[in-house]
Amino acid sequence: MVTVGGIDWYEYQGFMIPAYLPHCIPQISTEVAKKVLKVSGRPFARWDREFGRKQSSAWWYVLKRGPWDIGHIKDKKKRWMIRQGKKFYTVRPLTCDEVASECPKVAQLATIRYKGKVYVESQQVLKNRAETAHKLPGILEYIGCFHKDILVSYSENYIQNNAVWLSNIRHVPAFLRKYSSYGLLDGILDYYLNTKKMDYVLDGSRSIHHKTNIQKHLMRVFGFVKEYAILNVAYKGGFKVMVKTAYPFRNMVGLLCDKRANSFLDNVGAVLKQEEIRKSCEVLSG
Repeated sequence: MVTVGGIDWYEYQGFMIPAYLPHCIPQISTEVAKKVLKVSGRPFARWDREFGRKQSSAWWYVLKRGPWDIGHIKDKKKRWMIRQGKKFYTVRPLTCDEVASECPKVAQLATIRYKGKVYVESQQVLKNRAETAHKLPGILEYIGCFHKDILVSYSENYIQNNAVWLSNIRHVPAFLRKYSSYGLLDGILDYYLNTKKMDYVLDGSRSIHHKTNIQKHLMRVFGFVKEYAILNVAYKGGFKVMVKTAYPFRNMVGLLCDKRANSFLDNVGAVLKQEEIRKSCEVLSG
C-alpha cells in the first residue's frame, strides 16, 4: 500500500490503482499519479472519474443495485436454475476459522477448471486474510456456499461506504453442475442488497486482461448492468515510449492473442487495449 497526497493506492497485476470502490474514488491529478509511480516503481497507474455518468464510454463497471428479487428475472429457465441453487445449497458468511481451514481446499480444486498455470491463493495467504478479516470486520468478509456441511464455493468481498466488491470467487467444479454458482450469487445478492441494504454489489471494471464471459453471464442472468466512467492512465517515461511505439500494432497483437495462449502477448495486448480506451475517454472528456 502506498499513500500519496492522502490517497491510498495498491499494486494490482503489476500496476497501481486507488484503494477505493468507484463511487469513493477521490479527485486525482496526473501529478499525484506520477508521484505514486516514483514511490512504487511500477510502470503505470490507472484510475477513473465520473463514475455513473449518463453518457456511455468505453470504460465501465459491472454491478447490481438493489433490491434483489428473483421474480424480476424474465427468463424462466434462469429462474429455475437459481431456485435449484437455493434448493441444494446454504449460503452464509464464513467465520475466520473457516476461511483459514476450508477456503484453501476450494481454491486448490478450483484450478481444475483452467488450462495452464493459474494463480490460486495459498493456505498461508488465506490464513493471513482471515486474520485481516478478524481485525477489520465490516471491511473484508467471506461468503460461503455449502452443500450440507461441505464448503463448495466462496466469495472474498471488500466493503466500503455501503457497497461491496466481489474480489475473488472460487468454485469446486464438481458442484457447478448442480448450480452452486447460482446458489452463491443468489445468496450474496440477497445478503448484501436485501438484508444489509447496500447500494450495489460490484463484480469489477471492464475486463481487458483476459477473456471472460462472467460479466455477460451476470448481466444476462442476474440483472447486473454497466455503469460508465472515464479512464485515466499515467505512465513512467520509458514505459510511455514503449506504449506509444507499440500502439499502432495493437490490432495485430490482438489477433495473435486470439490465436495462441501466451502470457506475455496477453499482457501487451491488455496494455494496448487500455491505451485505446484511455484515448477514447480523453476525447469524451474534452
